[in-house]
Amino acid sequence: MINKIKEELKNLSDEKYKLFSQKLNPNIDNILGVRLPILRKIAKKIAKNDYKAFFLENDDEFMELTMLEGMVIGNLPYEKQIKYIEKFVPKINNWAICDTFCTGLKFFKTKKHKETIEKYLNSKKEFELRFAFVILLNYFIDDEYDYVLNKISKFNNEQYYAKMAVAWCLSYCIIKNYDKCIKDIQKIKMHSWVFKKGVTKAIESLKLTKIQKDELRKIRQSN
Repeated sequence: MINKIKEELKNLSDEKYKLFSQKLNPNIDNILGVRLPILRKIAKKIAKNDYKAFFLENDDEFMELTMLEGMVIGNLPYEKQIKYIEKFVPKINNWAICDTFCTGLKFFKTKKHKETIEKYLNSKKEFELRFAFVILLNYFIDDEYDYVLNKISKFNNEQYYAKMAVAWCLSYCIIKNYDKCIKDIQKIKMHSWVFKKGVTKAIESLKLTKIQKDELRKIRQSN
């Protein structure tokens, strides 16, 4: 099965997209260059058939194979997704695999399952932390704002892709809950880099007014 999938991926690779992906993931050297919509179609087919065989045979030779496994998990019934998340997260070694995996776990919209991500929120590993905070920013901010901001305030890690995810998460908190968050971030202590980067990303958003952005600039400057 896996050899057939590998051959299909090779035939679907796009050299221009490969070069583009390599620039975004400079430390990853096993990129074929298969576009995400194509991978999603393949993932749906695998999920409907013998996905267990794919999981067993997958050797992650190409980044797309790892990404494909994450997408297959996102196409399974929610009870099975929970089971396979823990097995998949240790495979995450770059932001692209992490973020595409997270966007497929849509059950978090209605079933928050905090226990599923708590262990990763407390991790010291860069991409386990990124996984947890990308889940928070995608699915938790609207209904669990206080919970998310509390986790941001406790973050203390210097690994780049983890910090970026937390800053991104903070920017979403500001944009979606502006009045409350503006007051909160001036009272709560948090990682200095995350604070400044998160505020900067919020300022760059098209969803805030000029007055709001000017206020954010003053807050960023005073911290």
